[in-house]
Amino acid sequence: MILEGGCSIARLPQLSAQCFGNRRTLLTSNLDRVRALYNLLASANDAQSGLNSRTSTSIPYRTYATRPVSRPKAHTGRTTSSTRKAPTTSATKAAKKPAIKKTTAKSVPKAKSKAKPTTKAKPKAGKKAKAKPKPRKKAQAKPKPKRKRVVLTEKGKARKAAKDKIRTLKQLTVTALSPPGNTPNTAWKVYSTEFLHLKKDTTASKASFTTMMPEAAANFKAFEPEQLEHYNHLANQNVAKDEKAYRQFIESHTPLEIYNANIARASLQRLGLKEGAKQKSSKWKPLRDERQVKRPATSYNLFYVDRMKSGDMKGIKVEIASGMIAREWKALPAEEKKPYDAAAAADMERYVQERKTVLGKDVKHRKAKTD
Repeated sequence: MILEGGCSIARLPQLSAQCFGNRRTLLTSNLDRVRALYNLLASANDAQSGLNSRTSTSIPYRTYATRPVSRPKAHTGRTTSSTRKAPTTSATKAAKKPAIKKTTAKSVPKAKSKAKPTTKAKPKAGKKAKAKPKPRKKAQAKPKPKRKRVVLTEKGKARKAAKDKIRTLKQLTVTALSPPGNTPNTAWKVYSTEFLHLKKDTTASKASFTTMMPEAAANFKAFEPEQLEHYNHLANQNVAKDEKAYRQFIESHTPLEIYNANIARASLQRLGLKEGAKQKSSKWKPLRDERQVKRPATSYNLFYVDRMKSGDMKGIKVEIASGMIAREWKALPAEEKKPYDAAAAADMERYVQERKTVLGKDVKHRKAKTD
């Protein structure tokens, strides 16, 4: 069947394929393409039904791409249509290329480039390398200014001497050590102490010492043998306790400490005598320690001991006997002195050895005195 325009029914599929395939030769707008296909299908249907119409009815359509132009309102103050831009039609839209949307592709992590070995930049030949700073020398300490010597007056010298003496006494007292005190060691001391305590507890008024001691002495003299034996027994017990406590005190210190304490006690005795004391004080008597090293005996000392033990000086005063022995020693021949000299030399060796082992001190060797 032949249609108007020389197109046959057999060519409809080709035209439709040509319309769908060749997009550039036919319409460019999607809306126009749909309308053309609709008209083409309608004409094909009319041909099959036997209608021989020359014209094909066009289907009215509404374009949504265009906007009807309206008159400007007077009260809005808008410009006329001549000044406004021309409306965009489907043909102008087709002329324009559709904007390509940018698709945000997922960012692909770039492969890490291998780090190139960093090479230190060589210094330019023209520039000289900076010289290293020299180490600073330590500042020498400034010498301290010498103090001006102060000349003391007589009063100042006396005050300084008194302060030095007090400081020396304190140091000696600490070095001298303080052994435990003694308890009553006789029958009279035990009874008098007990009597004074009883009087203080029984009497309301404080009686003086001078009034109580005569009464205690009278009572002690009137003691029976049994009472005296009782107080002697108590005194002996106190002596044993004191000796035990004293021994523990000595053993709690080293031999060197006891040695230094005895030196300090001798110094305190001398200071007491210088101050006007008539005799040595028993407070600073030497500490008894069997561990101490005995001083070496001289030849004369050994001869003196032998003469005193012989009994020839019996009944003679010590002062007179000492003078007689000294004269005998001087008149003694050298051959008879040799045994005493040998004994003195052996005792000196003993002293040196014990002093080194006990006190840790060396002694310079010296010859034993012969007279």
